[in-house]
Amino acid sequence: MNFVVYGQARTGSSLLVQLLGSHPQIRYTGEILNPNRWRRTIKRYLYVVVRRIPEPYVFWEASRATKVSFGFKLLHNQVPVSPRLMSNLHRYGWQLIHIQRRSLFDVAISRQVARRTQHWGDYEPSLSAIDYEIATEEFLSQLQQCVRIRQKEFHTLADLSHIPVVYEDDLLSEEGRQHICGRIFASLQIELHQVTTTRKRSWDRPYREMISNYIDLQSLMQTRQGQALETEWEQLLTNG
Repeated sequence: MNFVVYGQARTGSSLLVQLLGSHPQIRYTGEILNPNRWRRTIKRYLYVVVRRIPEPYVFWEASRATKVSFGFKLLHNQVPVSPRLMSNLHRYGWQLIHIQRRSLFDVAISRQVARRTQHWGDYEPSLSAIDYEIATEEFLSQLQQCVRIRQKEFHTLADLSHIPVVYEDDLLSEEGRQHICGRIFASLQIELHQVTTTRKRSWDRPYREMISNYIDLQSLMQTRQGQALETEWEQLLTNG
């Protein structure tokens, strides 16, 4: 059985797919619909079509797999037809895996730091000593965007069976990682396997030390707007 890990940026998806990809029976190909992978001249023109009708390309990639299970990662905003694509994958028997994070604050602040550094991957030592300031208006806009994306994720998956994965609950501890990956392997009908990862956090300092106005951003979460957004975020997590 094939699978897709679906969600939004900075929710632990890279860690999850690296864990799953450590299984010898899985071929994981990354974010195959990420526009950054289609920058070459010819590919750029093909992507105009692929982003509108991604199914043939996805199925073609899966057909090339020489292992039992094929998987890729899809961030909701990478293609304008994510709901249709997810529905079609489900119809063809793919396992849908929804990665989420409990903390709206952490997702928003992580995305802001990643955007400023243009660093979305593994640990980068040179970033550790840099301090940043995030305007409260910009941070509020980021919070609103994260909630809007989660609303779209919720509606996309509302009638589709899927495996929910919550970063804080399932991926922070070794026991949690083995348990959730074991559940996914069982759903893919492949043998159980001890998962491993070499992935490190993107930076080794807490956000409290990296963001000069961190306290101001925390205070924003206590305002009426901040609390309303957090409540919506938590309700969508619970209902998902």
